[in-house]
Amino acid sequence: MADLITTDQLLTELQARTLDAVLDIIIPADEARGMPSARDVDVMAYVSEVAEQRVDAIREEMDSLNETSLKETNTAFADLGVADQQALTEKLKAAERYFLVTTVLQTLNCYYQHDTVLTALGMKPVSYTHLRAHETEADL
Repeated sequence: MADLITTDQLLTELQARTLDAVLDIIIPADEARGMPSARDVDVMAYVSEVAEQRVDAIREEMDSLNETSLKETNTAFADLGVADQQALTEKLKAAERYFLVTTVLQTLNCYYQHDTVLTALGMKPVSYTHLRAHETEADL
């Protein structure tokens, strides 16, 4: 099995690199507004703590994206240039209704609860850990 890395070894090295690239596409940094990219907010730590049942779906989405990238470009997604990564994700998003849906939803859940993001938006930071008791399957 490939080497696992990131929070509690949730992802292989390739899955983690792919996720990092995807996160920068989902929400890129906005330095002018003091907003970090989604890559900067440790999405997998959030998922492992609050939505652990979504880890396998994120792994599968990263594997599927890499398989498609290799099939279409002979290059792992994370090794493509940013423009090629964006073009491939746009193409797949147009073709697949639920393309990366779990990754996107969990990224948004994490991002808009992160202290840095909330502070940049002029809101009071709140810990997401207290939400766990109130989440239902429908909320995810």
